[in-house]
Amino acid sequence: MGTRRAARELALQALYQLDVAGAGDPGVALFWSHLDAERAEAERESARAARGESRAGVHPGASEERRARSARALDGPPGGEVEVFARELVDGVAAHRERIDALIAASAEHWRLPRLSRVDLSLLRLATFELLGRADIPASVTIDEAIEIARRFGSEDSPAFVNGVLDHIAQVLGVKEKPKSPE
Repeated sequence: MGTRRAARELALQALYQLDVAGAGDPGVALFWSHLDAERAEAERESARAARGESRAGVHPGASEERRARSARALDGPPGGEVEVFARELVDGVAAHRERIDALIAASAEHWRLPRLSRVDLSLLRLATFELLGRADIPASVTIDEAIEIARRFGSEDSPAFVNGVLDHIAQVLGVKEKPKSPE
């Protein structure tokens, strides 16, 4: 899994936490601190493995699996690419939430935001922020990534729904790439 995909998945989880618990809840701070603690444990495990040690009573394969999972989720030292991009997405959604929600509401025909699944809504917010605030990322990449994440975390209908809403938002924002004409 690529660095940005991992960051988007972390951001989705944080946004979901915010949506479920509310903005004043310390849950997101706990989410980030848990990631920091998991990273620190993975670093300790790596150091033990490098010295040929293992934790007492822990199967060596279990620590290797945990190290691999932590490395995939966090991409290196604190402030690594995954965490930095994930935090940028979460902060960007928070800063532009009213505009993002208005775009989603206008593009999700016959759906009010409270009726959307929280996973779909969190993913739409994340991707809409990318369409708004990250001109360096092509709209097609943002939409494709959101569809793939919807396949993993959403319902059976989520990928098509997310695709349709984001495609409309990209058109409204004027960031949708023009199809290449045959030469």
